[in-house]
Amino acid sequence: MQFRKMESPSFWTAFMGFIQLSVKNDKFNISRNYVKKKLNYHHRTAILMPICNENVERVFAGLKATYESIMATGKIKFFDIDSYNPDICVSEQKSWIELCEETQGFNNIFYRRRHRRVKQKSGNIDDFCHADSVMSGSCLIHLVELMESNPKAGIIQSIPKTSGMNTLYARYHQFATRVYTPLFTAGMHFWQLGESHYWGHNAIIRIQPFMQNCILAPLPGKGILSGSILSHDFVEAALMRRAGWG
Repeated sequence: MQFRKMESPSFWTAFMGFIQLSVKNDKFNISRNYVKKKLNYHHRTAILMPICNENVERVFAGLKATYESIMATGKIKFFDIDSYNPDICVSEQKSWIELCEETQGFNNIFYRRRHRRVKQKSGNIDDFCHADSVMSGSCLIHLVELMESNPKAGIIQSIPKTSGMNTLYARYHQFATRVYTPLFTAGMHFWQLGESHYWGHNAIIRIQPFMQNCILAPLPGKGILSGSILSHDFVEAALMRRAGWG
């Protein structure tokens, strides 16, 4: 009986997502206000890819793919890209220099290190924000255009999908997420009236209100429910909504 209770919300979320995707008449769809127009030359978008002891070769391969995809759109001028083991730090900086030399991207691709690694994942927000995926240039530009068309939008979340998996289990997970992720995200959008939380990556954020409202203080007390907030993303989305941003 308990299992059925747990499954019921997931079923209805996926079901309403199916209805939303079939009817295609969501009045809270942010694309309803979308008007394709030239990007404002005075507005710039930063693409952030924080690194924490990850595979440097894979990270910079993804960064290169994203950069070249934006270059292909002809709109790279609207973007800036910023990306404890000492050997990994040296490798990161070496890969950054090689990437900039290969793409002539010294004026657009920046590398910086957090010398005070505080507040865990949410500490990335204090320095800037969190992102760890490969995105196409067309997707990034569309997110910017949506933000321009919706001046009260504070965070716009895209739908991330798993890719490039190798093991059998990971490939199974990759297939499953590509099947049900659109259903669940559409269903969440229905139940939350377009004001859903975000996942901390593959999203565009309006920086000024975010920095004003989403600098997370440590939780008081002792034990596991105190200290820095690790799963910061949905908390930040709630704070943005409380401040009047969508």
